[in-house]
Amino acid sequence: MKNRFYFSSAAFPNMITMLNLISGFFSILLATCGRYEYSVWLIFLALLLDSLDGHVARIFGNETEFGRELDSLADLVSFVVAPCFLMISVFSSVTSVWLLFVVVFYLSAGAFRLARYNIHPTRGGYFEGLPTPAAALTLAMTLLAFKKNGWESESSFMISAVFLMTAISFLMVSEIPYPKVSAVKLRVWRPLFFLQLFLAIFFFFFFNIETAVSVVFLAFLAIAPFYCLSGNSDCSPEAGDDPGSDPEIPCS
Repeated sequence: MKNRFYFSSAAFPNMITMLNLISGFFSILLATCGRYEYSVWLIFLALLLDSLDGHVARIFGNETEFGRELDSLADLVSFVVAPCFLMISVFSSVTSVWLLFVVVFYLSAGAFRLARYNIHPTRGGYFEGLPTPAAALTLAMTLLAFKKNGWESESSFMISAVFLMTAISFLMVSEIPYPKVSAVKLRVWRPLFFLQLFLAIFFFFFFNIETAVSVVFLAFLAIAPFYCLSGNSDCSPEAGDDPGSDPEIPCS
């Protein structure tokens, strides 16, 4: 008789992964109802849950292939499908063929990114391409920041959103290195950390928390790869383990 691991301690991380999936589902539901703020914060909750399930699995020492596959399916809903629904819902009044094309491109890129991650999880201390949780939260928070600041009436709003979604799609399928957060050493990344902290405080004080989170993620997307490639960090392939040797199940 097969080991019913879903009745064992392995159920705990899997339950957290299912909560990630549920958060993504309700994010889609709320986006279609026009409740954009709740939709975006549910994507943020899904990111926290996605970060937590791997840590819980390691605490119990029961990382499994089932858990990895379940995590990938949950990420597809929360960080790929949910942002697509949010984008379509925000611009429902001006939906065009080009917007649909960009959304489908993001959807395809996210699915490709997750499938590639399942085959080649990490290389030492970095991911190949932008992880889907960071991609989703950057896009979602930027859309919400525009609406919270009353900028959605600007003609440049849709152009900026389409450009950002396209750029993020390319970053997900690229081989540009992004650091694995759990492997980041503060002493090495201190300048970037303090820059992001300054940006967060500044934009939170003069705007709002949505704008602050958006700017922090945008700065990370733009600066982190250059910092990795500069040789000042542990993001090089030589630093750390071989590509397939990391047992961790980080965000993908």
